[in-house]
Amino acid sequence: MARSYLILFATLVAFSGGGSHAALVITPKVHHIRNAEPREWSHFPAEAEASELRLEFELESPDDYSLLTLQQKSTKQTWTVTLNDKEIGKLLRDHNHLEFGILIPAGILKTGSNTLVIKTTSEKPDDILVGAIELHQSAAELTSEEHSTDLAKKRGFRRSIPQMKTSLSLTTVDAVKNEPLPCRYTIIDADSGALVFVGAESSDNLAVREGVVYSLDGNATFRLAGSKNDPRSYHLHCGRGFEYGLESKTIEVNGQQGPLELNFTLTREVETPGLVACDPHLHTFEFDKHGDCTVLERLISVAGEGVELPVSTGHDKHIDYTEEGNRTGASNWFTPVAGCEVTTHLGHFNTFPITRGAPPAEHKLRPWSKIFDNIFATPGVRICILNHGRDVHRNYTPLHPDNFDSKTGTFLRGEKLRANAMELINSGAQQTDPMELVGDWFALLKSGHSIAPIGSSDSHTVNFAIAGQARTYIRADDSDVSQIDLDDAVESLLAGRAMASFGLLTTLEYDSKAEETSLTVLGPSWTQAETIRLFRNGEEVRSITLPEATGKAAGVKYETNISIKDWNARKGDFLCAVATGPGISEGWWPMMPPYQPDKPEYETFVMGISEAVFIE
Repeated sequence: MARSYLILFATLVAFSGGGSHAALVITPKVHHIRNAEPREWSHFPAEAEASELRLEFELESPDDYSLLTLQQKSTKQTWTVTLNDKEIGKLLRDHNHLEFGILIPAGILKTGSNTLVIKTTSEKPDDILVGAIELHQSAAELTSEEHSTDLAKKRGFRRSIPQMKTSLSLTTVDAVKNEPLPCRYTIIDADSGALVFVGAESSDNLAVREGVVYSLDGNATFRLAGSKNDPRSYHLHCGRGFEYGLESKTIEVNGQQGPLELNFTLTREVETPGLVACDPHLHTFEFDKHGDCTVLERLISVAGEGVELPVSTGHDKHIDYTEEGNRTGASNWFTPVAGCEVTTHLGHFNTFPITRGAPPAEHKLRPWSKIFDNIFATPGVRICILNHGRDVHRNYTPLHPDNFDSKTGTFLRGEKLRANAMELINSGAQQTDPMELVGDWFALLKSGHSIAPIGSSDSHTVNFAIAGQARTYIRADDSDVSQIDLDDAVESLLAGRAMASFGLLTTLEYDSKAEETSLTVLGPSWTQAETIRLFRNGEEVRSITLPEATGKAAGVKYETNISIKDWNARKGDFLCAVATGPGISEGWWPMMPPYQPDKPEYETFVMGISEAVFIE
């Protein structure tokens, strides 16, 4: 598309913000900008306002201002923010609707006319929403300069926020035990729907981002903006991932209140005895150099989402969470596992468990025979997962038709897949068609591959891709989540006794004496199961539509016994059940769009894929 400019001549409006100084509004509107055609997603208007945002405004006292704040949404590419031809920062690469702050270095603003430009040099189409831009007379950084610089090196950016007066003190306890519980607090502006500025910093107990505070012990204290002249209303949500309910409250902050105290109680809605909640695909900025999450923030977010067996999978690095987990007490809530994402030119493979001190596998080898020999030569490694098999990395897609025959489940050119598990749901890198990878899995099973189903988050961030949002449930003892028997879990995974979960959990068990299967679909009250599809040898044999009230039930959403005759199954067949329903777009557990989309339309979804049950 031709380069188009949206030029606004702003009349600045002063108002009393959350701090002791006034803020000036450059533009109150949120603008739709598109850098290139075609449009990225069909839910955006056919015509954007412009390909870049350019705002011109007048100032009388430029030295008063040191912070620019804005709202942004659906930002995939790198968008640069310049003031008077000087770069001051970049928008966050984040799909969420959130508030963001950028420090303004001294001397950039000037008396008289000023120009703000937000643009990208990327040629990949990116529809973004950006606006509600303000200047603030003073900026509150959350740490000292020395510590903030160190934190910036770890996370890749500083958190810069307006000053705020009103303090909130939150606590969360378990409904049954009445004991403190790790959790996630989400704070959303009631009017705009944006994740808001939070006056707190990450610590040994908290992992903080715009609109999100994870707490390791259920306690959190932070500040929010709001004043007598500019009161703000907020929706506060408290949850603990897939297995727990959600409690929500609405408050108004007007700057006149003393500290506000709110107490939350979380109920476990999804009971999973004998099932270990595992996320086998977790990253940190600290070691992978993209994303924003430190190791400590990763541990807090994992505990806050109820992940019981987190696997560290640094790119071609071995990262051990044990020391930090023990130091902070986070390991009381899970059993950490050292793993590695072996990032080759012919696909990415998550491997674990890894013996402490073992060197990483060589990631530049070719072909697959050498890659897999090297992976399984790594001391301790027994699990090898084919990650995001339909994504393109380095111009190679493992399950592309040029490399894989999805009808026969065989790889072309004599290649042999020696992975013993594969991602069916990657919540950080989803497919346009969520059943495509499930079909590939079925094809591999039919061709004789022994390969377990995997759900994972591929999270590199505190909030953009939520840890444990997609997860794998492994049949193993979870009575003490801090002491899970790793050998037992690995053996179970190797035997295929695992389920891929993304907002739903589907279990399928076979009783050879009764010659029937027991089918159960579980989920919290805040997800809905709409359809259950039954497959024999990869072919759909039956579809079950659930009434809305049934699909929205807390805990067990559906259960039944199905005779082997009704499956029309015989010895040697394998059976699988897949439950699906509408996804979640709300900010308290938002689901990302497809990572490498096939088309501009998509629908968010929840999904639960059972293990493949073989009829012996």
